Amino acid sequence: MSRRPKLAAQQLGEGPNVVLIHGLATNRAFWYATAVALQDRYRVTIFDLRGHGYSERPANGYRPVDFAEDTLGLMDALQIRRAALVGHSYGGAAALEASGIAPERVSHLALVDTRVARIQPLMRLHDTPVITEAEKEVAATHDADWAALPQVGYLFLEAAARMRISGRLPQARDDFTPFGEGRGALRAARAWLDLLDHTSAREELDQPGMTEEAIRALRMPVLLMYGALSRCVHSGRALRALLPQARYIEVPEAGHFFPLSRPQLVLDALREFLCAVPVGAPSGATFMQADQGGRG
Repeated sequence: MSRRPKLAAQQLGEGPNVVLIHGLATNRAFWYATAVALQDRYRVTIFDLRGHGYSERPANGYRPVDFAEDTLGLMDALQIRRAALVGHSYGGAAALEASGIAPERVSHLALVDTRVARIQPLMRLHDTPVITEAEKEVAATHDADWAALPQVGYLFLEAAARMRISGRLPQARDDFTPFGEGRGALRAARAWLDLLDHTSAREELDQPGMTEEAIRALRMPVLLMYGALSRCVHSGRALRALLPQARYIEVPEAGHFFPLSRPQLVLDALREFLCAVPVGAPSGATFMQADQGGRG
């Protein structure tokens, strides 16, 4: 068994455990404002995925199950027996896998605009009714038949990163453009390309995860939150059918990165969701009452 990479992590607050997991090509700063807002009632853990931020970058191990095992390993290291897992994009894929591997350790599962490759194997350019101006500009500079590509998500990230490094990335006129803003944008672009060029991530990221049968078997409270204009919304609608007991929120006029463009909406939804009673909790108890002060 290969050694798990060292992961950079930080914790805020005290109370029941909540672990926030970011998506590809970003880092734990994606969830920092949410963590700060939740720390009044929860012990919130944010961390950099392997190959991202200040975490180690192994040569391989970039399947959803690898990120899930990293998450559970980090929980072990931090003596977190049970936690609510909240993941955006690929971070949601990691959270979903972790919930299947060790359901007894996941009190709540929130998937925020997560594409699930098992039920949405393709992601095409026109899988959304709106193609943003930034996407159009990035596509126009990359020599590819975007309409024919079966997976536009990863190529868009790569093309945007290369444009950022060359100084040609358009100003973000949409809700959010990867590598488009902030002091760390150039560093993040270089880190993403380095990951693609020097690890097996390019071949491993799109591996399918848990089966539909395993997804149906999940029994913890589940929140599905998706942007109506996101290509990932097709996963959300399919998950809604597989998990009829889940809370489903489709955010109107929102794309993939609505946690950054509409943070209060996401925060309000998470606060309400985290009060849901986990399976096995005492009758009438909320998550807060059932797990108060728990550190493992």
